[in-house]
Amino acid sequence: MKLPGPLRRLARKARTVVQGPPAKKDAPKPAVRPLEPVPELTPFPKALYLYAVNALPRAYAGRSASIIAKARIFAEQAGVESRLVTFLHSTELADIEHDLRERGVIGDTLRLECLHDYYPDDTSWDGPDVEHPLEEPGLHWVKDPDWEIYRFFDAEGVYRFYKRYDYAGRMIVRDFFSPNRARTLREEFRPNGTLRRRVYMDLHHNLPRQEIHYRADQTPSFTVWWVIDPETQQRSVERVTVFDHEARPVEVHDSLDPINHLCLDRLIGDDHAFIMCEDRYLDRYLLSYSRANAKSIYVFHNAHIKEPYNDITAIRPGFRPVLEARDRVDAVVFLTATQRAEAEARYGRADSFKVLPHSVRPPKEEPGVERDPNLVVMMARLDRQKQVDHAIEAFAMVVAKLPKARLEIYGKGPDLPALKNLVSDLGLGRQVKLMGFTKQPNLAYQRASLCIMSSRYEGAPLTLQESMSYGCPVISYDLRYGPADIIDDGVNGLLVPYGNRRALAERIVATLQDPALLQRLSAAARVRAADFSEEAFAARWSALFTELDAKGWD
Repeated sequence: MKLPGPLRRLARKARTVVQGPPAKKDAPKPAVRPLEPVPELTPFPKALYLYAVNALPRAYAGRSASIIAKARIFAEQAGVESRLVTFLHSTELADIEHDLRERGVIGDTLRLECLHDYYPDDTSWDGPDVEHPLEEPGLHWVKDPDWEIYRFFDAEGVYRFYKRYDYAGRMIVRDFFSPNRARTLREEFRPNGTLRRRVYMDLHHNLPRQEIHYRADQTPSFTVWWVIDPETQQRSVERVTVFDHEARPVEVHDSLDPINHLCLDRLIGDDHAFIMCEDRYLDRYLLSYSRANAKSIYVFHNAHIKEPYNDITAIRPGFRPVLEARDRVDAVVFLTATQRAEAEARYGRADSFKVLPHSVRPPKEEPGVERDPNLVVMMARLDRQKQVDHAIEAFAMVVAKLPKARLEIYGKGPDLPALKNLVSDLGLGRQVKLMGFTKQPNLAYQRASLCIMSSRYEGAPLTLQESMSYGCPVISYDLRYGPADIIDDGVNGLLVPYGNRRALAERIVATLQDPALLQRLSAAARVRAADFSEEAFAARWSALFTELDAKGWD
């Protein structure tokens, strides 16, 4: 079959793609130590179990999902209660928690908390609740179809601000915009309607430049000034100013450490605490935090080496502080044995390096859902890391051979407009659908014959085990890290060379054309997913906590 012009150009692109080799040229491949046998599940030590993250998005993805799953497993397997603590203040967190609880995603054994809510405040609000009615004189609103968000426009059609309301109908966020639609100011409110935080935004990067935190009596408690790197758009603290009850500045700091450490002290109190740092952005705060009754565990959810991920000595800056502190931190948790082996090849073996793989929940299959022999699915954030454009470009070559084949992509993210354009440019409007965020991925896995993954890097993506548990085998780039540790190529899934769109397309076509192969892969995928049971997950974590507890708390 002769391909049309756009697909011929795409095929040439796929043939000439530079492949990322499995390791730097001439470098020996590190020996991978096998996982330690699963220990017996023992009672967890009596302690606080805290998950430290920067934020919890409403449309959360892999990392947040793994934390929520961890908390649920600890509760179901060992009766442990947990707290997810966000270091980035968010007045939306209580609303997010209510939504997750209403949907049954979290139970009563996981609490969501903002760290800065533990900042000392001996004041109170003595007035009535502050009302924030929806209507605004001279403005008209339109409601977001998915969220309790209302966008307000003036009589000339200029977008002025939006309001977000929580499950109880209380306004919790108000954002103001300039006429060129740059966000200028965010205001966040308590349940009683009083101001909790005000954030002045950088007009070029839509990131905070100055934030002011308020006490219950509406006096400022502290402010944070941020500096933004114009190239990376990474933020760093320039100055923190603390105010007394008369709004007079009394202390100035060059970091958030004093604020965050004070809040951690008040959160932990006299209890023993295991702090699981799930976010590299927070390492800067926790590596400098020392308390006799707290132990910190640093969980790596992504690859620690730099792009193009073929040099195990090239360490990403965000991971370097923890790895260089390996001999004085309590534990560093990798999700795969391969990643631990490559970290050891660079830094040497360390007692703190542990491997605790993700688990997968037993599948909850909906009755009456039939598998579509032509359907392929993808679960991914729509951002640079996930390389969804690779999957779409590969699928253009798939439909040239199999016109009935279809790809459904589930996820949200900043690349959505560009991906829509790509689908349109390749003429794939009928075959490739951008489905948005789904609260029921199990239905997609039940309906699909294959799941694909084309990420730049990972830690150990939950998508692999979840899809396999529903008998939906995965075709993935052989990327760092995860797929090769879980998929036995040709047995329970398929691996293709990293970055090779043509190889990805060819394996999809060959597999969809071979029902017997699909059936074998599907059955073997279920068996492999069962290796990552929740009982084994809880047992491995209980062993780590018990080991750290036995070392003492001095």
